[in-house]
Amino acid sequence: MSYEEKMKRLAEITRRLENEQLSLEEASKLYAEGMELSADCHKILQEAVLQVQTIQGQPSGNEVTES
Repeated sequence: MSYEEKMKRLAEITRRLENEQLSLEEASKLYAEGMELSADCHKILQEAVLQVQTIQGQPSGNEVTES
């Protein structure tokens, strides 16, 4: 699933949790799925930032530089 698809699904889950009368079980499942999607999207964004920094020749912040 692409980043855009994950974000679309996350928005759908958020809408359902906010607007629908869900059973506790269904709400819990949707919440868990949403948290997983959120973590996946965060990881994808972190990787994209690292790629951009690498292209620009900037340190990622995780590298130790010698003086």
